[in-house]
Amino acid sequence: MKDRTPVDARTCALLVAMYALLIANFTVFWTAPLPLPVHVLVSALAIHLSFTVWHEAVHRNASRVPAINDAVGILGALPYMAPYYIEKWFHLQHHALLNRPDDPNRIYTDGPFWTVPLRYPRVLRYARGRMVDDPRQPREKLLDRLPVLAAIAVYGAAWWAGVLLDVLLLWLVPLALSKLVMDWYINYLPHVGLPPERFGGTRIVDVPWLTPLVLCHNYHAIHHLWPNLPWYRYPAVFREKREWLRERGVPVERRLLGVRLQPHELARQDSLPG
Repeated sequence: MKDRTPVDARTCALLVAMYALLIANFTVFWTAPLPLPVHVLVSALAIHLSFTVWHEAVHRNASRVPAINDAVGILGALPYMAPYYIEKWFHLQHHALLNRPDDPNRIYTDGPFWTVPLRYPRVLRYARGRMVDDPRQPREKLLDRLPVLAAIAVYGAAWWAGVLLDVLLLWLVPLALSKLVMDWYINYLPHVGLPPERFGGTRIVDVPWLTPLVLCHNYHAIHHLWPNLPWYRYPAVFREKREWLRERGVPVERRLLGVRLQPHELARQDSLPG
C-alpha cells in the first residue's frame, strides 16, 4: 500500500506549503497588510497542516529513509510548538491503549467538547506523570528541545525588533485556534463515546465535503486499522473495504453534528449500505 519512492511527495508538499504560507503571511502583513482576521486565518490554516505532517512521520509514512522521515516530523511539529518524539510516544500509546482509561486521548473525550480547553492543564500534568520513565533516547531528548529553543529565539527576536505583538497575533493566536479545531476532528470526534475495541473504537464520519478540510481524517478508523496507510488514501480504502468494515461493526456516520451513536445503533440504521 505504500509508495515506493524515498519520500511521500504529498506529505512533503504539505510541509512546504505550511512554511510557505507562514512566511508569505508574515511578509504580506509587514509590507501590504490585509485585514487582521485574514492573516490570523491564513496562519491557522498553515499550522493546521502541521498535525498531518508530523503524524505521518510518527507512523513512518513520510519517508522510507528513517533520518528523512524524522526530519519531516521534527520540521512539521515546529510551528505546532510540539516536541516530535514526545508526541510520537504519546500517539503510539493512544493506538496501543485505544479508549482504555490509560489512553492519553481519554483526556479529550471524557466530557463535552466545549470543555476541552479547560482540560489542557490536565494534558500537561498527565504528560509529566507518564514521562517519569522517559522512553526517549538521548538524541531524541536533545532534538525535542528544538521547539522550545525555536520559540524562545523567535519571540526574543520579535521583542528585540519591536514586533512581538505581530508574532503573537500571527503565530500564537492561530496556533490556539488550529489546535482546538484539530482536537475536535482528531481527538474528540473519532473516539468520543466509543468502547475500547479495535473495530468499534474509532468512527468514520462519511461527510464528503468535510474530507478536504480535514485532510481525510474524517475517515479516522481507516487510519487505526491500517496505520501505515498514507492520509490521502483513507477515502479510497473506505470505499474499497465498505462491506468488510460493515461486517466488523466499524461505526460510520453521515452527519457531522448531534449525539454520536454507538456501533450497535448504527448497525440498526444500516448506515453502511453496499
